[in-house]
Amino acid sequence: MPLIAVPSEFDHLPAHGQLRGLRPDQIRALRLLQPFTERMEEPEPARTIAREMAHLAAGLEALSTWEFFHREFPLFTAWASEADPRPELPDGVCIEETEVDPAGPIYTSKRLAKFTLDKNSAEASFAGDPHVSFDVILNTEPWPDSPDDNFADRSNWLVVITRQLIDGLERSVSDPYRTDLLRALDEDLPEERVETWLPVMFSSLAEEGDARAAIADSDRHLAAYLNGDGTLVYMRLTENGDVIGREIAPARDLLGANQDGPAVEEATRAAAGSWGLPDLVLQPKVFSKGSGIRELGDGTILAGPRGISLQVKARGVTGDTPERATKWMLKNAAHGLRQARGTIRTALLNPAVELTNLRGRTVVIRGSSVAWIPVVVVDHPDAPPTGVIPASDNKGPSIVMTRRDWEFLWDQLRSATAVVDYIHRVADEEDPLELGAESNRYFDLAEKDAQAPPDAMPGWISETGALNANLPRLPYDPAASADRFGHAIFQGILEDIANTDFTGEETDRITLLSYIDRVAVGARAELGRLLLRWLTECAEAAPDGHRMRHRIMYIDQGSFQLTFSTMSQLTDYHQEMYRSWLLLRRQGFLDKSGTLGPIYPWTVGILLTPRPDGARPWDTTAISTNGPPAYDAAEYARLMKAFNPNL
Repeated sequence: MPLIAVPSEFDHLPAHGQLRGLRPDQIRALRLLQPFTERMEEPEPARTIAREMAHLAAGLEALSTWEFFHREFPLFTAWASEADPRPELPDGVCIEETEVDPAGPIYTSKRLAKFTLDKNSAEASFAGDPHVSFDVILNTEPWPDSPDDNFADRSNWLVVITRQLIDGLERSVSDPYRTDLLRALDEDLPEERVETWLPVMFSSLAEEGDARAAIADSDRHLAAYLNGDGTLVYMRLTENGDVIGREIAPARDLLGANQDGPAVEEATRAAAGSWGLPDLVLQPKVFSKGSGIRELGDGTILAGPRGISLQVKARGVTGDTPERATKWMLKNAAHGLRQARGTIRTALLNPAVELTNLRGRTVVIRGSSVAWIPVVVVDHPDAPPTGVIPASDNKGPSIVMTRRDWEFLWDQLRSATAVVDYIHRVADEEDPLELGAESNRYFDLAEKDAQAPPDAMPGWISETGALNANLPRLPYDPAASADRFGHAIFQGILEDIANTDFTGEETDRITLLSYIDRVAVGARAELGRLLLRWLTECAEAAPDGHRMRHRIMYIDQGSFQLTFSTMSQLTDYHQEMYRSWLLLRRQGFLDKSGTLGPIYPWTVGILLTPRPDGARPWDTTAISTNGPPAYDAAEYARLMKAFNPNL
């Protein structure tokens, strides 16, 4: 077991081949017991653990010294506490000054105190009680800080620390502990669909009749009306003929903030960051221009090769007439599009532009390789009038929508990639859409997606034995409604990667996140629940056994390979095994797809392993590469044979 005083030195051990065979949770346990110098000043119990372990480390080091082996250095000695001398002075003898020495070891002679006698007592001598205690100690630092801090006390603490370490390591390989933790999550948070279409209660038969007539007159058999509080309600009939409805909430309240531009801009970005990924939402950049200050857009959202340049226009006053509100919305929609296009032209199309995402991390955007769409979000404090249609944009594809519709898209899809893809899809439509009707357009496209035939797969994909999962790009129900916890597991994987300490370029991290975020939103809940159950199976494997489960996906017509795996343990040996498995599957992918380079598609591998230390249920590991094949033909054949049938 290493005993190290500097945290960075300990953290470098695994990368240099040390601590081999230990899982991350076991390495974390050892890290908690390290005598880091910085812990010596922390409150208990960290200070106690660090001090006792530092004492042990110093004692072990002393055992190896030349002086110890040649008996010039005693390993044990006595510790003299600070004395409280009580001299017995003869008559006429006076002490002018007493200087007490600090506590210390006495393996060499040690002075306890110094007395300065009055000049008239210079030749006198006297006796007395030094009033000092002596305790056995290891003859090394850190020295005791109280009379009770001695070898017996520290030995007792070392036994306690060792017992706790052993208990923790035994618990970390205990099957019931690991499996019970994961099984409890599956059982306590069961797969349960959240219904978003609920029975509609009418105040009168006439009201119900009007609703049924509106549904019958609709091409999609879907009627809509707006409540007085700004809630948009869609209604349709069930197979039994009952009227059910779904509410689309108004834009979120700004919690007492003024309905001014900065507050609405922040809320618009926050909606994308909270329902999507804060890593892919980039804040506006402020820079000086001439004698003033200029802001680079109101936000940028990046999802792989596609992005949007965001402008937000908010009306800070209320009481507009419908005519005045219409005029304001049309004017600001046009103004916002010009600004968004200006941001794309002057900044986002540069080969490299530096922005900060909602996690506060700096990201370098290679904007010249990204397809950009300008998007304007308009927000009026009063209910916007109906029939407001922005002017056609002769500069190219663009979108103007209300903040309610913006939040609807993010709540519905819960994915930056899915929202950006949707915006690029509808931005090409020739006629501008009425403001406030984005959810109408969404449901139209969702209906078409549900009825569309499956896309034809490239022939090589069918040769791999893969199944074509025909999921609509736009689910009719919200992405998380099928199984909220299953969906949360998938989102948790993204958050794990986003929150992990990473020494590389932040651009590489958001590239990796963008690829994982391309999983169809309708498939995420099922995948998350499946991974949880696989983790439970892996946790049941014996400590000396091994279990792996995999799901391999070919996304976007096989343009890249994405794998999700679970494994029973995560030592460096198991990591190497997983890395070899992933590179083998990648090489098969490159061979079957006929990729010759020099530009290769990406392979992204996500590995989950049970984490038995109780801090969280599992660890997440990600590996990605767009490099050439890793093995020559002979090595590839040898490894394929070794991994068979676990491929």
